[in-house]
Formats: sequence, C-alpha cells, structure tokens
Amino acid sequence: MYKFLEIPFRIFLMVSGILFVFALPSLVGIRDTLTINFQPFWEYVEANFQKIIQLGSTSFIRLYEQMNLAESYLYSMTIVFSSLLVVVFVGLAAAILVQMAPKRLGNLFKKGINFFEAVPDLLILFLFQFFVITLYKTTGLKFLQLYGNFGHKPYVIPIITVSFLPTLFLIQFFIKVLEEEGLRDYVLYGKAKGLSQFRLLMVHMLRNIFPLYIIQLRTSIWIILSTIYLLEFMLNIPGFTKNFVIAIGTGEILMLVICLLLFTLPLLLIEAIGYLVSRFYKGKESASL
Repeated sequence: MYKFLEIPFRIFLMVSGILFVFALPSLVGIRDTLTINFQPFWEYVEANFQKIIQLGSTSFIRLYEQMNLAESYLYSMTIVFSSLLVVVFVGLAAAILVQMAPKRLGNLFKKGINFFEAVPDLLILFLFQFFVITLYKTTGLKFLQLYGNFGHKPYVIPIITVSFLPTLFLIQFFIKVLEEEGLRDYVLYGKAKGLSQFRLLMVHMLRNIFPLYIIQLRTSIWIILSTIYLLEFMLNIPGFTKNFVIAIGTGEILMLVICLLLFTLPLLLIEAIGYLVSRFYKGKESASL
C-alpha cells in the first residue's frame, strides 16, 4: 500500500519541482539592488499550474500534432536501452576477466580503467568524429553515420559514446564487490574444498552480488540519460530531447512536463526492478555450497 501511494506522490514532487525551477527567474528582481519578489514567483507558478490542468487547450493540441513524440521517443529509448545492454554485458564480462586473469595483468587492467575513467564524454565523441572523418578521407569508407542531418538516425556512435563512462564505472564497481566477496567465509571454504575459481565466481559469487548489481544500474541509467541530451544536441540527432527546447520556446509547460516525465521513465523502471529484486532477496542468506 505504501508503494502505491509513493508513486503518485513522487510524480507530484517531480511536477512541483519543474514548476518551481522554471519560476525561479521571476523570484529575483534587479533594479538598484537585488530583491526577492515572492508575489511574481507564485503568480508564475499558479499560471503554469493552470496550463498543466488544461489538457484540452488548443495551443497544446496544436503543438502535440506538430511534434513527432512517439517516433523520437522510440529512437532515443532505443539508444538508451541499447547502451544499458552494452554496459551490463561488457561491464560484467570485463570484471570476470579481471578476476580470472593473473594478478599482475589484473592490476594493469585496473590502472587502465582508472585512467580512462577521467576521460570526459566529449573527448570520446571528438575522438570518434576524428576517427570516422580520417578513415573516410584516407580510404573512402563511410560505414558509420555521425550526424542526424537530412533525416539520418545514427545508432552505433551514440550507443558507444553514451555507454563508455557507465561501463567503466560498472567495471570498477564489480571489481570492488567481487574482491570483497572473495574474502567471505563461503568462498574460502569452497577453495578449501577444491572448487575452481571459475565455478566459485560464476555459480556462487555472482548470484550473491546480483541484488547489488541491479541497484547499481540506477547510477548507470542516470549517466546515460544525462549524456544522451548533450549527445543529441551536438550531433544534431532527431531525438526526444529536442522536444524540451521546443516546449520551452513555445512556453507550453504541460508539454515540457510530459516530456520530462517520459524521459525519466527508464529510471523509474530500473528503480521498480531494483525494488522487486530487493524484496525477493530480502532475508535470504548467501548461496550455500
């Protein structure tokens, strides 16, 4: 019952936060001195709230007909969830390789991850642009689409760029958790019984850290959503985030609220999955040998 009440309450807080944030410019006035004016602030909030409850307004309907929400949302969410799949599988596979590799090679791999973690997304994007353009000038090959001009919808470059940093963070998380899990009693007992490192890792350790794995995906989806907005703007991709600019430019606060709620839907979905997994594992002990 508590969860059913929490969902509408969180939606209410999100909508209220959007109204308050966009009303902040009206709160501050600058004449001879800096002044705080609450009356224009609340008037602006009230006016926007009236726009939100007017679902049948002609301006909103006209804007909705002009904006191709379904197609652009499907395209952006395809990039988001494809990037999440890349993060999940590459992060898990890399962490397993580090655990199974010799100690010296594993330490070298960790240093490489720590180094590339400091590389910003923009630099990765510029490097991909440089690589594709140089390859095209040198060989004439053009197998990767960079920009979304003339109706093009690139997938490979956006997915790789968006998933780069979340993958590194997830690998670091996995390495740390698996190292801590390797010191637990059941792992030491399994080694004493003669079980191989691979069996302990794949059968027992991964099963025990699975709830933490799902919870960590919330951080990954946060990074993906924050990166895709910048990426679609820089590459002129016809994605869903361009609807934010249109809604702000036309002053349709209702359309902006709808776009923002749809944009955060993957995060709410991951949180719901994390909640179900934690409820399923609640009270369960580590997998026995």
